[in-house]
Amino acid sequence: MRTACIQAKHKQKIIKVNSKRTTKPFELIHSDMCGLFSMPTSASHRNYILFIDDYTRYTSFWVLPHKKSMTCTSANPSFEAQVDFKGYEVTQFRCDNGRREYDNKTIWLVLAPHGTTYEPCPPYAHHKNGVAEHKIRTITEKARSMMIDSPTPLVFWGDIVNAAVYLHQRTPNKGLRKTHDRNSYKAPYSTPYKMLHAFGKPCHNNDGNEILYKAPLHHLRRFGCCASRLIP
Repeated sequence: MRTACIQAKHKQKIIKVNSKRTTKPFELIHSDMCGLFSMPTSASHRNYILFIDDYTRYTSFWVLPHKKSMTCTSANPSFEAQVDFKGYEVTQFRCDNGRREYDNKTIWLVLAPHGTTYEPCPPYAHHKNGVAEHKIRTITEKARSMMIDSPTPLVFWGDIVNAAVYLHQRTPNKGLRKTHDRNSYKAPYSTPYKMLHAFGKPCHNNDGNEILYKAPLHHLRRFGCCASRLIP
């Protein structure tokens, strides 16, 4: 009986190593994919992929129809274009060891022209990609809560996840105020939106007052609320 209990309760030992966070936006990107969802969206999408900035925890989101290498990689050029438009450059790309999604020649050919270092986690060690894994759980829980609260049909799960990501950018993040992984530096802002839009800009004006890089929130509505559309 004792041997059976030991065998039944085996757990993988995880060695946690504190790593230092990057010092500027989009220097290191964490990525992971979530799916396969049983209900496709109206556009036949069954998966979604996230790109998380290590410095600001700013998250970008795309829905995908399947996990084929060409499809998974198709989101990278769009994400790279957004980063270039903001004036930054991705130097490191960290992900899990999924062969269809990331561990293939297609993703290497996309990252190589930009000089981006490819950093897959070891096989059977998904905890090494913990930032992306935790973010997927957070986003999925937010989306599931909104779906349960609203009478929205399940086919709109892609829009709900997109809304969850949008709200997450504007929600205070405890990890941004931690100092152990920033060489005792305390981030001045608590939301990914403020961290990204205030980077490299003055925190105070000429009068000494703090400049608040607030995200506009006046347009937000409860997901699933009744609305009327005007058709000209």
